[in-house]
Amino acid sequence: MVNRQFPMGVVVVIAAIAMLLGTIGGGLAGGTAALILDNGNEAAAPTSTAPSAEQTSNEVVPTAEGQEQPAVATPDEQEPSLPVRSEPTATPEAEVTPEPAIASVADIVEAVSGGVVTVINQQSFQGFNTTDPELQPAGTGTGFVISADGYIVTNEHVVRGSEALQVIMSDGETVDATLVGSDVFTDLAVVKVDRQMDTVVDFGDSGALRPGQEVVAIGSALGDFTNTVTQGVVSALGRTLSGGGGPALENMIQHDAAINPGNSGGPLFNMGGEVIGVNTAVVRQAAPGVSAEGLGFAIPSSTVQEIITQLIEGGAVVRPYLGITYEPISPSAATAQGLDVENGVIVTDLPTGGPAASAGLQINDIITKLNGEQIDLENPLVNMLFQYEPGETIQVEVHRPSTGETLTFDVTLETRPDLQ
Repeated sequence: MVNRQFPMGVVVVIAAIAMLLGTIGGGLAGGTAALILDNGNEAAAPTSTAPSAEQTSNEVVPTAEGQEQPAVATPDEQEPSLPVRSEPTATPEAEVTPEPAIASVADIVEAVSGGVVTVINQQSFQGFNTTDPELQPAGTGTGFVISADGYIVTNEHVVRGSEALQVIMSDGETVDATLVGSDVFTDLAVVKVDRQMDTVVDFGDSGALRPGQEVVAIGSALGDFTNTVTQGVVSALGRTLSGGGGPALENMIQHDAAINPGNSGGPLFNMGGEVIGVNTAVVRQAAPGVSAEGLGFAIPSSTVQEIITQLIEGGAVVRPYLGITYEPISPSAATAQGLDVENGVIVTDLPTGGPAASAGLQINDIITKLNGEQIDLENPLVNMLFQYEPGETIQVEVHRPSTGETLTFDVTLETRPDLQ
């Protein structure tokens, strides 16, 4: 699959009401956080069943943008007629991934909406008429319940900088929550409420998705319109969102279900009522004065499950570190750039003293395999690294364009440094 990097100036609006900065006193944040995408050549994004293990040259920069007003629409109601899930059926001998049982959107919403919540980030601000800082809402996002004992998944940028958290249940009840752990590299976080939950949502297999499959998004649009339901289709898979100042978001599901500020951290469901993604970003503008529609992005459930397991068990994600900055390539990108290999990643920077530099890799080397496994869209570098632990030594095969050689290096992985 061909992945396209978006051109300079594309603005990806994080689907959460932006955190109110300390220079503004009191009140709910009125702007939205945004990501500016770097200009880049056409390249295949790593398809990630795990988080980014390296800092790529694709980075993310928060900016600000005014909040749009929603258009009000009244959806038709219908009585549920089909169950959300069905018993699994026998699969043919040929290796075919079964699609989820088809249910109506109304059936899905009825079954899962109780497990979708609003997450409020509270921070201290000094009001105009007070001398002491007070906790006030600084931003709002969405979350979904993954266990009966109160674990909730949302985006890292929804809870970033929080001094306290609250969760508004689907029935309107507000309860305090605690942050279990967060991961900036994948923009995922887990919070917990101290109560039993009546509705828990299930994860589906994001690896079984195909472009054209129908999906349903539920979230707190603009923070106020809780449990807003929208429907669309999977537009593409394996997308990479990049900007400046932060890690790239890799292996994103692109879809056209409408999402807005406040939807961040909300679930994207397949037609079996299973979560196959976490809504995180939306493209609003291709260039000044050039608007874009129907470009939403979600973190695949395979990545989500991998990360939240570590967050719940240890409060953080431990990553192996190869010590490179890179650009992924695909067959189409390789052809366009006249490269001799079709898949892999091009090394664009090597921190001095890092594992790869110490082993002998050079800038412009193309890493093609780890321990004999080919790096490609289905097996991206970030996923393959995540199979290993810091301290392990792995074989890294590279193509060196300057000489035409294929070389193999023994590289001892280190622990991924914290993002500064």
